[in-house]
Amino acid sequence: MTHRVLTVAGLKGGIAKTSTAANLAAWWSGAGRRVLLVDADPNGSATKLHQRGDGQLLLLSASQCVPIQQAPMAMTKPWDLVVVDTAGGSRDEQGQYAEGSDFVICPCQPAASSIEQVLDLAEIVKASGKPFGILLTMCDERRKVDATKARQVLTRVGLPVLRSQITLLSAWPKAEAAGVAVRDARTDANRPDPGAAKAWQQVGELAAEIDEALS
Repeated sequence: MTHRVLTVAGLKGGIAKTSTAANLAAWWSGAGRRVLLVDADPNGSATKLHQRGDGQLLLLSASQCVPIQQAPMAMTKPWDLVVVDTAGGSRDEQGQYAEGSDFVICPCQPAASSIEQVLDLAEIVKASGKPFGILLTMCDERRKVDATKARQVLTRVGLPVLRSQITLLSAWPKAEAAGVAVRDARTDANRPDPGAAKAWQQVGELAAEIDEALS
C-alpha cells in the first residue's frame, strides 16, 4: 500500500525533531487526514509525548502513534500521511529513512553546531535522491539576525531552506510536557499560553509548505 511518507531527520538531539513531527501529525489529523506517527527513536520520545496526553495529540480517531517495531503492521492500513520521527546520531539510519521517504525535513537551530550537523545531514539525504528542506527551529525573536544569518549560510551553499520557521516560545515545552499539540499549551496557572496561537500558526504554515512540496 502506498503512503506519502514524511521523515523528520537529524544527526543530533535537541533540535526539535519530535515536536516538529508530533505537531505536524496533529495538524494534519485535526484537518481530517488519516495520519500515522511513527516513533523511530529508541528513547520513544513521540510515543511518550502521545501517552502523556492520553491520546489528545491526534484528534482524529483514525490517526495513530506507534513505535517503529509496530510500523510494518500499522502501515498496512490506508493512511493519508506517515510522519516518521527519527533518532539523532546514526548516519546509516538517517540514510535508510530518507530513502523510504517522499520528503525529508531537517530541523536546524540558528547556531553553529546545529548548522554543521545539518550540512552533514544534507549530504546523506542528497545521496538518497529524495527531496528535502531545512527547517529553522528555536528562532529567538530577540535575535532575529541569527536566523537571518543561518538562512543566508545555508542558502549560499545551495541547500533548500524552507520558508517556514519555528519561533522559540514557552508554548513548545509546555505542550510537550502535557502531551498535547502546541495549540493546546497552557501556562502554569492553567490558562491558554499566549504564544500557543502563534506557534500553531507556524505549524500550519509548515504543513502547507510541505503539502505543496508533496503535490
